[in-house]
Amino acid sequence: MDNNKDWLLWLEYAENDFEAATILSLQAKPKYEIICYHCHQCAEKMLKGYIASNNGRLQKTHDLVVLCETCTNYDSDFEEIIGHCSDLTIYTSEVRYPNILEIEHYHMQNAINDASKIKDFVLSKLSNVKH
Repeated sequence: MDNNKDWLLWLEYAENDFEAATILSLQAKPKYEIICYHCHQCAEKMLKGYIASNNGRLQKTHDLVVLCETCTNYDSDFEEIIGHCSDLTIYTSEVRYPNILEIEHYHMQNAINDASKIKDFVLSKLSNVKH
C-alpha cells in the first residue's frame, strides 16, 4: 500500500475499527479489552490517515501521542486532542494479553468517547481537503 496515495483507506479502516468497538460494546457481556483495542486502532489509523493525506512519512509506532505530535506539524490544532490520544495509547498491545491491565466498563466507555473525539476531529480537519 502506498500510504500517501491511499490515505482514504486509512480512514476507512479506522471507521471499521470504531464500528466494531461500538457494536461489541452493545453485547450483553462486552469484552472490554477488545473494544478498547479497537478504539486505539481507530485513533491510530485516523492519525496516520491524516499524516498520509499531507504526504507525511508514516512512523512505525502505536504511540498515539507521537502520532498526534506529528500531526501538529501540519496543524497546531491537534494539540486539542493530545489528551484523548494519551488516554488511548495504553490500549495498544498490553490489552491483548492476560493479567497486564484490569479493564472495567468505564474504561470501555472512556475509550469509545476518546476514539470518537479523535475520529470526529480528524474528519473535520479533512473535510475540506482536495487530493
